[in-house]
Amino acid sequence: MSKYLLTVVLGLCALISYAQSSSTVSLRGIIADEQHRPLEKATILLPDLQLQTVSAADGSFVIKNLKKRGSVKISITALGFQSYQARIDLAKDSILHIHLKEAVQQLEGIAVQGRQQEQLTAVQHRLKAELVEESKGKLLADVFAKLAGVSVLNTGQTIAKPVINGLHSNRILLLNQGVKLESQQWGAEHAPEMDAFAAEQFEVIKGAQAVRYGADALGGVLIANSSKIDPQQVSGRIDLIGQSNGRGGSANVQLEGGTSLLPSLAWRLQASGKKLGNSKTTDYYLGNTGVEELNFSGTLQYATERSAWDVYYSRYATEIGIFYGAHVGTVEDILTRIEDGKPLEEYDFTYNIAAPRQLVNHQLAKLNYQYQLADAWKLEAQYSWQQNHRREFDMRRAVADEVPMSNMKLHSQQLDVLLKTKFHTLGLSSHVQVNNNINGTGTTPIIPNYDSYGFGLFGIHEYHWDKIGLEAGWRYDFKHFDAAGYRYQYASESDELPQQYLMEDQRNFHNVSGSLGMRYSIDPQWTFKSNAGLAWRAPTANELYSDGVHHGAGIYEIGNLDLNPERGIKWVNSIAHVQEKLNFSLDIFGQYIYDYIYANPNPDSVRQTIRGTFPVFSYTQDNALFYGADLNVAWNVWQELNYHLAASIVRAKNQSLDSYLPYIPADRFAHSLQWSFDKHDRTYVKLTHEFVARQKRYQQGSDYTAPPAAYQLLHAHARKTIDLQKKQLSFSLAVENILNTSYKDYMDRFRYYAHRPGRNISLSISLLF
Repeated sequence: MSKYLLTVVLGLCALISYAQSSSTVSLRGIIADEQHRPLEKATILLPDLQLQTVSAADGSFVIKNLKKRGSVKISITALGFQSYQARIDLAKDSILHIHLKEAVQQLEGIAVQGRQQEQLTAVQHRLKAELVEESKGKLLADVFAKLAGVSVLNTGQTIAKPVINGLHSNRILLLNQGVKLESQQWGAEHAPEMDAFAAEQFEVIKGAQAVRYGADALGGVLIANSSKIDPQQVSGRIDLIGQSNGRGGSANVQLEGGTSLLPSLAWRLQASGKKLGNSKTTDYYLGNTGVEELNFSGTLQYATERSAWDVYYSRYATEIGIFYGAHVGTVEDILTRIEDGKPLEEYDFTYNIAAPRQLVNHQLAKLNYQYQLADAWKLEAQYSWQQNHRREFDMRRAVADEVPMSNMKLHSQQLDVLLKTKFHTLGLSSHVQVNNNINGTGTTPIIPNYDSYGFGLFGIHEYHWDKIGLEAGWRYDFKHFDAAGYRYQYASESDELPQQYLMEDQRNFHNVSGSLGMRYSIDPQWTFKSNAGLAWRAPTANELYSDGVHHGAGIYEIGNLDLNPERGIKWVNSIAHVQEKLNFSLDIFGQYIYDYIYANPNPDSVRQTIRGTFPVFSYTQDNALFYGADLNVAWNVWQELNYHLAASIVRAKNQSLDSYLPYIPADRFAHSLQWSFDKHDRTYVKLTHEFVARQKRYQQGSDYTAPPAAYQLLHAHARKTIDLQKKQLSFSLAVENILNTSYKDYMDRFRYYAHRPGRNISLSISLLF
């Protein structure tokens, strides 16, 4: 019973409220447009008190610890909307619900603001700024995982992919500064190539979003954006973060501003780096799990009376060590390691990164142009270019370890053209991709060379009646795929010398997508959304043609040439409540996917190669049903004490075989208590309890080992912010896994061989100027 003691204590603390009167009051509210859509970054000003704040992603704002008084002036402004002015009474706690009118003559949200809430009925959540600050230095997937409904698929300690309601990789999209990330995302051991330091806003859109973002968005969309640059002042930040587990850290420098020569020109420069050595579980080091990163990004923004330009470039470069224990020599060895559940060898700490390892370089460039054609029409065009260069190294016998086993370059180009009015959007999207395997590896590539091109036509339309808003979307996509490469042909599983043959394959895919959604503003506190989306995706190169070792995952994958495109429909319903003391949202979803493609582990087979012996995963497809719910609760227990709860459940069944699907997140929740020492929540301490259940919806005999036991973790975070004239200096101390708990996670591909990390203590210093 003792392991549940903290859960009970936290729950009891959250039920305490105070009854004594106070000499201070709070002002809360929601800023929205005339269609009840929340407005983010609206400025709320109390000029009589010289106080100012901005609204959050859901339109909400709060100003605490105001002295009781009579009437004061309030002013509210937002880009593209008429200003609002009035007088309010601060004799007691107040809640405001303000609907701003659109400024007809102003450019409709040039730059960042115009892209917010692009879909009226989408179930969308943004990470609070406080949590973004706490996540500095973490892997991108771990940042997104702080949003309810988003979990992580790990491959050891250094590789993490985000998961939305049980779907990941090519079933979800990641938008980096408005550009769809194009990389080798087909691999479960291929983490998104993006620097989390380069973004300030992280959000998730749940539901099938194929209409707006393309054919692959069956599960949802993850968005990472930066805020608009103010050209009137030079500002920036410096972040230094050190951590005990890995004995390393990360650093980030960002500078932005304008120039007197061109007052409408704004610029931003940003660079970050990371270096960590071997990570440690509760009891042992994990050999060869170091990581190094060096990243850079730059932005130019220029606006005139009727137009705006946005230029962005980023370079992400990382070297990742792959755990030695996942690459083993014989069949007996791998079975012994799986049975033992931990490494047979003992490793020391080192910063050295040796084979097996990954070396990844990703470049992204975009040019975005917006032009106001007339009062009601706006044209937007965006061109993007990306190059992903992935090299994977293994321990080799015939040649040096510095010769990669896999060397792939993927070039992607995309052009989007949109024509917008206030309630209607028409768009054309086109893309070209070329994937080449670089010669000189001495091995047969796991996926062949391929070329792909395609286009899409889409429209999104809104209709409004008082408190009800309806949204309908349609899209048609065409995709051509041309692949060529050498494959293996086994006459039987026992063949030691399989025959190679030249595989050439051309395929055309096309389909339609659609969405229908409703938003109902029940009253100022309650909002209901319902959104149904039809989406599809073509099978990827690895699902069709894989035949080789995935070094990062430590598995042997076999593709399937008979795969059909996936087609899915997802229905998401969301109810949200915003009040002075209590905010919560409940999202309930259901999704049926026809011809769902998945890599199925074959526990009766392993593949022995010159590089070692590996578990075999073969691609197959069946009809699948996903359903579940996500809950978010934020309770201001009293002025200094806040309670937060995030919980998620996912159920997934193979409808064709009446069985469970592998690698589906187990039930989980995390809740925290935060005590603030000042009215702006800039100095606080937080205690978090995280619980992950055992995955009991598991098909016996379908994997190499049963799912691991449930686990509970404790985390703590303390933050102090000091004002230094026009600068802010912040100190943070965080302890993850306080009790140094030894555990495994079902969503870790290396759970066969090793445990998850032990205690980690991190100290960060941030200077904003």
